[in-house]
Amino acid sequence: MKINKITALILGLFLVFVACETEESLEITSPDATFRLLDPAISNINLNYNFPNNEAFSIVWNDQLTSGSGGYMVELSPDALFESPLVIGSSTTDRFTMTTAEFNSIVLNEGADAFEPFTVFMRVTTGSEISNSVSFSVSSYSEAAPVISSPDSTFSIVLLETTPNDEAINVAWNDPDFGENSSVDVVYEVQFAVAGTSFAGAVTESADGMTFSRTHELFNDIVLNAGLIAEEVGNLDVRIKATIEMEAGNMERFSDAVTVAVTPYSVELAPILYVVGAGAVDAGWSWDTPIELPLQGTKYSGNINLINDAFRFFTVNSDWGSGRNYPFYEGAGYTIDANLANALDGDSNFQFTGTPGEYFLEIDTVAKTITLGPPVVGPNCNNDQLWLVGAGIVDAGWSWDTPVALPCTGNGTYSGNVALTNDTFRFFSVNSDWGSGTNYPTYEGNGYTIDSNFSNAMDGDSNFSFDGTPGTYFLTVDDINKTITLAPEQLQCDFDQLWMVGAGVVDAGWSWDTPVALPCTGAGIYSGQVALTNDAFRFFTVNSDWGTGINYPTYEADGYTIDTDLNNAMDGDSNFFFNGTPGTYTVTVDTGNLTITVE
Repeated sequence: MKINKITALILGLFLVFVACETEESLEITSPDATFRLLDPAISNINLNYNFPNNEAFSIVWNDQLTSGSGGYMVELSPDALFESPLVIGSSTTDRFTMTTAEFNSIVLNEGADAFEPFTVFMRVTTGSEISNSVSFSVSSYSEAAPVISSPDSTFSIVLLETTPNDEAINVAWNDPDFGENSSVDVVYEVQFAVAGTSFAGAVTESADGMTFSRTHELFNDIVLNAGLIAEEVGNLDVRIKATIEMEAGNMERFSDAVTVAVTPYSVELAPILYVVGAGAVDAGWSWDTPIELPLQGTKYSGNINLINDAFRFFTVNSDWGSGRNYPFYEGAGYTIDANLANALDGDSNFQFTGTPGEYFLEIDTVAKTITLGPPVVGPNCNNDQLWLVGAGIVDAGWSWDTPVALPCTGNGTYSGNVALTNDTFRFFSVNSDWGSGTNYPTYEGNGYTIDSNFSNAMDGDSNFSFDGTPGTYFLTVDDINKTITLAPEQLQCDFDQLWMVGAGVVDAGWSWDTPVALPCTGAGIYSGQVALTNDAFRFFTVNSDWGTGINYPTYEADGYTIDTDLNNAMDGDSNFFFNGTPGTYTVTVDTGNLTITVE
């Protein structure tokens, strides 16, 4: 036990000695002071142009070196090495923030493409001390507007009807905030307006990428719709509209306007074309007796006597400057009859090279053709008749069983007596073809003056509505003067119509089931289209009454001149016999001039 106590004492003295020695050699240290930018709470920033004053980002740092005594500078760089850092702001505290609009401009200036992710690095400096860096992926929005590179304000053009397919204008531009490989879908449009109107009522056209081209014909339509006046030079403002469709709302940007000078041509058709020249023998090179070709719809037409010499078309009577020569129509893409050529006479007039004689000349401004054909005897219209169908037409209704014909009774004029009631109807150019109908707005839009007894039915098809007192009226559609009129019923014939029955009348035969009507179309004139074949027929004054028939010898005895395609059938009843080429003809019985013609 004594040994143990001595041992314990020695051990205790040893430990005390060691402990004291250790305490003298132990050194306690603190962490090094740092200047550190704290990791941001977010690393992806989508800048929203709808909220330019919102906070775009916030960075915070911890400065254990200087305590901010000298203030802080915030630097940004598109590269991690900060080879050319940009100072974007300063702070006297340990944090820095920036608005969306401010940060967006900085990012774009550093080379970002709008709406494309772009990495930036940030750090903070104070004196010679530099913090660590943090990075953000930023999607900016576009600030710069498109810039038109061509044309410039020196551009001017006179648009020509004779070069419809030549390029008239080419607009090109660039969009500075978007790179070549941008994935953003930007919709570009070009806007045109009369200069100085701030694009009020502008015409807007879709673009193809960042370019826009139009021909003379198409650009002419644009500038007229924009408000320039035909045949006058006018100033036109042009600008680019760039739209980006976004869930937060579409973003629209507009370029500065460029003002150009444009002279459009008139697309309105003159009501009459005049023919003057030695080749038009009844006119000659004088304005005393020009040949008139009235406009019917979109066609000019009329009979003309031609000899092998030159002539020209004019849009204004007595105005030599309104002439349209061969190259004019050729340049406008017209197909011209082989009997007409360029006179090569200095004025490039038309030269008639065919057999001298009378021709039916037609200029179709839609099909773009100039044709010569056999002369037309009698009234000249685009159609032999118009057809009326609808509940407002008492004798028709909405059926093709009994459409009412309004025959051509003069150049460009359809007229006849029609029984009307207070309901709707429509005009048709082709029997039994619903697609050939022409409604109220079509005539109205083409400049027709329409009788006040008619109105737009507003029935889905915009048919005509008859609003007057029910009864029979003399209805006239004048395609030259562009009028639709009603007048009192004209009882100018002894009968409302003549009836044709017989094997020679294809649609009738020797039966009263389907007689063909030849309606009264004017003073003592019965006229209509009839399909004829080489057989006999007779005229009748009363439907279903064989006793009212009038045969060939009766007309002959009354002094009628009868068409050579008709003769006496010599069949016991002395009916008419058609001996011409089977087909559909206009048969006219003129009781005033005592003629029966087949044309």
